[in-house]
Amino acid sequence: MNLSIDRLEFLEVLNKAKSATEKKSALPVLNNFLLITEKSKLIVKATDLENYLTFPIRAQVEQEGKALVNADKLTNIIKNISSVEVQLSLKDEVLHIKGGRSLFKLTNVEPEDFPEFPQVDVKATLLAYDLKKSIEKVEYAISKEDSRYALQGMYIHGNNGETHFVGSDGHRLALYKASSPFEYDLLVPRKSLKVLYALLKDYLGDVEVGKDESFAHFKGEDWTLSVRLLEGEYPDYISVIPKEFNHISLVDKNDLIGSIKRLSAIAESSAFPVKLTFSSNLLILEISEPEYGEGRDEIDIEYSDEPIEIGFNGKYLLEALDSFETDRVFIKMIDPDSAVVIDAEDFQKDPYLSLIMPMRL
Repeated sequence: MNLSIDRLEFLEVLNKAKSATEKKSALPVLNNFLLITEKSKLIVKATDLENYLTFPIRAQVEQEGKALVNADKLTNIIKNISSVEVQLSLKDEVLHIKGGRSLFKLTNVEPEDFPEFPQVDVKATLLAYDLKKSIEKVEYAISKEDSRYALQGMYIHGNNGETHFVGSDGHRLALYKASSPFEYDLLVPRKSLKVLYALLKDYLGDVEVGKDESFAHFKGEDWTLSVRLLEGEYPDYISVIPKEFNHISLVDKNDLIGSIKRLSAIAESSAFPVKLTFSSNLLILEISEPEYGEGRDEIDIEYSDEPIEIGFNGKYLLEALDSFETDRVFIKMIDPDSAVVIDAEDFQKDPYLSLIMPMRL
């Protein structure tokens, strides 16, 4: 192996690839990057056995070869070298890294010890914009409990010419809808969403998508990510979203967020119960903490139905509201014991809704 490569391009790839390495694994090989030279490019591979990430980068290759080196050490070296270009060469099973007047030597692990990557086959497409938006809007609602295995990821599902992106922990549900059709059902783990989001951060255009028995494959212009899918059947999320309501209010999102945050000053923990009382064009919010005292706040709303009192987990309300882009949202209720739906005043502009189960106070 012998090549020259732009330092900043290389560093950008290494920083992204690190998200797919595994420092705490019982397999030390997962702490490494596999570097492969091929014609006029360097291929960087990283995996934690759940995510398999591949980056090809332009390089001036003089001699092809492979090297397997520690991910953190290589990234720190490339970060701190001061030259525009760096040279990589493999000599006597040691990777030499030279830039300017600096020279580093990294121990090369046997490349054959690195896990084999799945075969990538992509046939469908998703807009990078929709993938990125869905993760931003849905990730907070995904279950963090090990016992709810099928709920530990985002469900991507084609439905009547739309693509639905769903997250739920059984107490709440977040749904983002994209207007394009999609042919697969994918259950993508939470950790993989973070890896994918880092790849999408500055990426525009289409992402090619494929699926096999165990993996989902996402392919961008200069990266490929294979994700081990969660097993199990995702619950029928559509059936739990109410279609008809007895009470509908239109609320300024920022007014409601501000009110909840003011009341949280007296809360004992980040997850606190808050009572909402809807009456004629007025919303009263109340919190009671036996050890500390009580709080009350009110905001103006648009509401003309019968008065109703309903309890919520304040943290759930805040997380749901933070994901809306429109200034005003509908809060739609059946009764104090049934699921509440929050969606945008302009659903075409912000095709996202949140369902929250109420609390008994």
